[in-house]
Amino acid sequence: MTDIQELLNQIERADLDAAPLLVHQLLQDLDISELDSHQALRTARALSVHGGPQQLPIAGELAIRAHRADLPGAGVLFAECADKLALMSGRPQRFGTAAMEHQGDIVMGPLDGLADDAMRGDFGLPPLDTMRDNIHHRNLELARQRSDGKYLDSNQPFFRVWTDPTEEELTIQLDKNPGGVWSNDNILTFASRSQGAGLMPGPVFEIPMWRVSKEDGSATDLFCAQIYVDRLDEAVFGFGFWELDDNGLPIGGVRGSVDERFRGVDAPIESPSHEDDNLRGVLLTTELNSLALRENRKIKVYLPPAHDSSVSLPVIYSTDGNMIAPYIRRLDAAIHNGVIDPVVVVAPHSAPMDRSGNERALEYLPGFDDQRFDRHQKFFVDELSLWAEKTFGTSNLRKDKAIFGCSDGAGHALATSALHKERFGHCIAFSSGMPPGQQIQWVETDAPFVHLCAGTLETGFHQATEAWAAWLHFNKSDHHWTERVCGHDLIQWIEELPLAIKRAWN
Repeated sequence: MTDIQELLNQIERADLDAAPLLVHQLLQDLDISELDSHQALRTARALSVHGGPQQLPIAGELAIRAHRADLPGAGVLFAECADKLALMSGRPQRFGTAAMEHQGDIVMGPLDGLADDAMRGDFGLPPLDTMRDNIHHRNLELARQRSDGKYLDSNQPFFRVWTDPTEEELTIQLDKNPGGVWSNDNILTFASRSQGAGLMPGPVFEIPMWRVSKEDGSATDLFCAQIYVDRLDEAVFGFGFWELDDNGLPIGGVRGSVDERFRGVDAPIESPSHEDDNLRGVLLTTELNSLALRENRKIKVYLPPAHDSSVSLPVIYSTDGNMIAPYIRRLDAAIHNGVIDPVVVVAPHSAPMDRSGNERALEYLPGFDDQRFDRHQKFFVDELSLWAEKTFGTSNLRKDKAIFGCSDGAGHALATSALHKERFGHCIAFSSGMPPGQQIQWVETDAPFVHLCAGTLETGFHQATEAWAAWLHFNKSDHHWTERVCGHDLIQWIEELPLAIKRAWN
């Protein structure tokens, strides 16, 4: 085993670039059965640090052998290998040794609950609470450093900071800001009281709040999170405080309501909205028997004030009719106030939620289930238009027809506009998660005008939507790109839709 011994020495001395090649050589020469316990531990360390995921089972086997020989550190290494392998396989970890990055925080990966502190102690690990405290203190130190001006050149649009606010300071601010949020320069502070294990402000900033201590170190029922947000004065977002369980996850896996709202001093002025019982127009719920979908599909239809089916109005064909009501409140007020001219909205519901899998995405996006996507296209493009034109007198002219969607619905709007550019004069796509690519063959000649919008605080969706704006600009295809300081949040979409309509037809 002299060659293995020397190879292990080389690996332990090697830099990060050279070590993987030496580990590859080690695997070729390795006979696990002939390793003594010390060599097993050193080999396990080499594989866990410099090997790939496929080497983790071997590293774990060698580490447990060394642990049974009572070698210090072997049990911890086995636990680390087991936890990494579990998370990489999509399963919760057993011991709690694996952490990951989330919004700049270090967070413990999910646990399966099968290991207690006695088992952790057997493997040389501290109790779970101690492990969590260690992570918290590391996050606390990082947040303090950021609040002192370090790392503020980060490319992240937001991240946690910490100025060590006291209970007294937060209580005074809560009296002034009963909604539980306020700003100071680019630092946003959330605060709320709870008798539960924890709180988190959602949905834009899903960062667990920290429990505030009294001066004597005793715990309070006051929780706080401070977040640096780039261009905070322009921000608009909805939020709520969601209760967390002992593992820092929303209780029962259910995220709470979003009842509060923050609007920065330089944010767009909030547009008027009519309540459901005060609409000047009419919002109907009906059904269409679809031959293409082979089922009845519910449809929401908005008819503006004094609608007359003999007058062909512009029409918006929208996805997600089951979530259209907040948009209608804004459109109804905009029409009533003369901001936009009357339009009709035809919005079929997305696929029923009781089906297995994400049927909504299968219907809306190309490349997942071609048959389902094609059937929905026939329903949305052909059946729906003919029905709306016959029933409500909507315009059949291309220039008067728009397709609208948000998130996956935006991907649907872009894909449908590309496939049927002769049918739609406008495509309104907000916060698309699907960048331009081979799945959508966009031909700029006679393409619809594309209205794009996304928020800086919804990173992946912003990147994908901005990529569309860049691609359309490069190809000289007519479009308009709006960037807001918002998250993947209803508020930006309902405020931007009337502006897109005004741009299209006023």
